[in-house]
Amino acid sequence: MRKSLLFGLFVLLAQISLFAQQLNDTIYIEEVTLYSDYRKFQPGSKFQKISFSETDLTQESGLDQLIGRYTPVYIKATAAGLSTIRIRGTSPDHTAINFGGININSITLGHSNVAAIPTFLFDNLELQYGSASTLNGSGALGGALYLGINKRWTEGMKMELKTIGGSFGEVFYGSKIFLGNGKFEAVTRLYSYEKANNFPFMNKYTGNVENREPVKDIQQGAAVKHAGILQEFNYLFTPDEYLVSMIWYEDFWYQIQPNMQSNFHFSGTEAMQNNNLRFWSEYKNENKALKWQLGTGYSHDYQLYNNIESQKIITDQWLAEAAVKHHLNKKTEFKTGAKYQYIVPDVYAYSDSAISSEHHLDLFFSLFYQPVSRFKSTLNLRQLLVSNFKAPFTPSLAAEYLLLINGSNKLSAIANLARSYRIPTLNDRYWVSQGNPDLRPEKGFHLESGIELEHEGKESSSVVKLHAYYMDINDWIEWRNFGVWQAQNVMRVISQGLEFHLENHRSLGPVRSAIFLNYQLNSAEKIEPDRFGNTTREQLIYTPVHMGNIVVQGHYKSFTLSVDAAYTGSRKANYLGAVLKPYVLTNASVNYNFGIKRHECKASLAVTNLMNVQYENEKYYAMPGIGFRAGFSMMIQPFNKNKQIL
Repeated sequence: MRKSLLFGLFVLLAQISLFAQQLNDTIYIEEVTLYSDYRKFQPGSKFQKISFSETDLTQESGLDQLIGRYTPVYIKATAAGLSTIRIRGTSPDHTAINFGGININSITLGHSNVAAIPTFLFDNLELQYGSASTLNGSGALGGALYLGINKRWTEGMKMELKTIGGSFGEVFYGSKIFLGNGKFEAVTRLYSYEKANNFPFMNKYTGNVENREPVKDIQQGAAVKHAGILQEFNYLFTPDEYLVSMIWYEDFWYQIQPNMQSNFHFSGTEAMQNNNLRFWSEYKNENKALKWQLGTGYSHDYQLYNNIESQKIITDQWLAEAAVKHHLNKKTEFKTGAKYQYIVPDVYAYSDSAISSEHHLDLFFSLFYQPVSRFKSTLNLRQLLVSNFKAPFTPSLAAEYLLLINGSNKLSAIANLARSYRIPTLNDRYWVSQGNPDLRPEKGFHLESGIELEHEGKESSSVVKLHAYYMDINDWIEWRNFGVWQAQNVMRVISQGLEFHLENHRSLGPVRSAIFLNYQLNSAEKIEPDRFGNTTREQLIYTPVHMGNIVVQGHYKSFTLSVDAAYTGSRKANYLGAVLKPYVLTNASVNYNFGIKRHECKASLAVTNLMNVQYENEKYYAMPGIGFRAGFSMMIQPFNKNKQIL
């Protein structure tokens, strides 16, 4: 059924493209990059922006693949589409993932499955490292992800079609349709993805103990299917006044991958169904001295375990946000506002008497001060008010100073100091008898400094960043067996480390090259008393001390060659001594650009896990070896019959 609908959709798109070719005098204005307040009011924070135009071969996959290949951030994952992010040693609950004004993390669990976020629907990803609670609210102790969508204000029509096939039953279809008249713009992005995940591997755990000699096996019960659509309606009143609206629906189904022992004696598995509907609309008016914006949103999250209707987990939330900005003088600007959330859970494991709804009200104030051209600073304040719960006050202070500007070189120093927090999730507080309504919020202290060097030459450009950070989190919440499994504030965590980033772009005649290099050294230790009352320090589980990756790209005429390698250091799998071995994953790809009847086309071929490494990202769970992927995409644009493509 899904494939027939998809075929019908592509037939429809082909018909539209024939109509589009008959349009005359079609013009495309330049893409408008909207200036982001979260960047302006955090000049001392580390940001990493990834343009998806530079990462084309990861766009059929989820955000986990992109982050794992282009950043020093650890993703704990299984092969069957369950992946969680861990920035600087924090937990998945400690990273906000923002779609417009909505943090899409599960209200019940507190985090997102980043494998379920397809990069194809978005134009870029911006990752903020370190505490972001003062601008993102509860949970952003480790950092924040911003899912970027560019506003092109299309005039005319254009479309992109894409299809990919790969090893282990991988199939992807995607399309993007842009319609507009320069003022009004409608953009439709949709995709379908599935993967059987029937990959071969060497099974080390066919019995109760680890095998001396692994045996050949085929992964079963790990299939993934998901599809979605993102619809935009945007209107540009003036260059400084616009209305944007986005509706995002996704359907994500996956089988719960059996571990190696269960796979060897496979007798069936269970599945998880997730449906998510998100809407965000925002109006901005910056025509006058007093600039203001209004936003409203809604999200509906549905989860069903193994088709058991009595175990549905449903949450609805409504959001409203208002903010104003104003320049007090040439040196000083402030922004202040409020954000309201109304949450209604319908969870089978919650008592009706425990919770029927919850109200959140965030009050925030930001002050930007630039006394001289070389120095920028901000003060951010945020207070969350929650019904039946007390959240802490969170300030932050950030600064950036331009140490040197000399011709093509610029050297900057940054620093920031911040408080952060996370209120317990609904599951932490209300899950059957194991939830704990008396939990305290997690509270963090974050300190960071760094040096950033930028070089812009005639034939090359480079960016080098070195950052040091220290994070101290108290009342860390963990589920443990205290006779029964229960959530408790059990420990203190100190995470500290260094991060290095290098980016270089170079042109030499017809050849262009790019190199991206990342490395992270992260000590993330839990500190708590043992049974004898002595203080112990131990690296958190699934937190590598060393991580790094490199991406090398070369462009020559119509060809692009890309090779990347990512190193993940050893990780504790539990506190009983189990350790996962380090591994290096290598990928390679080649793209060829060409034209068909004046339409831009691209053919691609990629090899994943080039060295066929056998590794575990989660204890006892197999991961795919070497795989292949071939793709084709076409950008269909209207053209003037008497002239060239417009």
